[in-house]
Amino acid sequence: MTADERALRGTTAIVAVAESDLGEVGPHLSSLDLIGQATARALDDAGLDKSEIDGLFCHSAFFQLPPVAAAEYLGIRPRYSDSTAVGGSTFVGYLRHATAAINAGMCEVALITYGSTQRSASGGLVSSGIPLIKSYEAPFRPRLPVTAYALAAARHMHEFGTTREQLGEVAVAARKWAQLNPAAFERGELSIADVLSSRMVSSPLTVRDCCLVTDGGGAVALFEEDRR
Repeated sequence: MTADERALRGTTAIVAVAESDLGEVGPHLSSLDLIGQATARALDDAGLDKSEIDGLFCHSAFFQLPPVAAAEYLGIRPRYSDSTAVGGSTFVGYLRHATAAINAGMCEVALITYGSTQRSASGGLVSSGIPLIKSYEAPFRPRLPVTAYALAAARHMHEFGTTREQLGEVAVAARKWAQLNPAAFERGELSIADVLSSRMVSSPLTVRDCCLVTDGGGAVALFEEDRR
């Protein structure tokens, strides 16, 4: 961590976190609707008005120009916006980007938000189209993102002797956490045997090794620590 990065620590505070409806919301709601739900709940949690949002951090695979579309839907005009995409860590990265933007005076109240209707819009099936696959990978017809994780898992097994049973423990542990969350989509019992015997998706990963495809959205608001 650099000196500049250390200087950012503790300068902002997360003041609101909220979720939209989760699971399978049905065809009558869009990903933008879920962004709206989550944002409204977050603002209510923090006692903020949407007019105070002047920083917007948003990315989506469901609509173009995510910050522009989200800002238009929410009826806000942010001074600063960011749609950087780095995969699953995108929205964690936005916390750092938002903190830097606030410290630079580019915005005062930052909103990080996301919405997805992957389940209701596609029947639970999400796969990459040919244009999204690298040309040198296309002949192998990868099913992304699962194939990429399967390759990483296979390499880990080869290099460190990791077993399928050990990989299955990850899914079992995740399910045990889900059983503690009343909003979780699946809360039934899951054993390592269940994981290993389920349908293969991309070797060595079965359908139970893969994350669930569900609808949902979330919103996080933050501003300067001194403002609290």
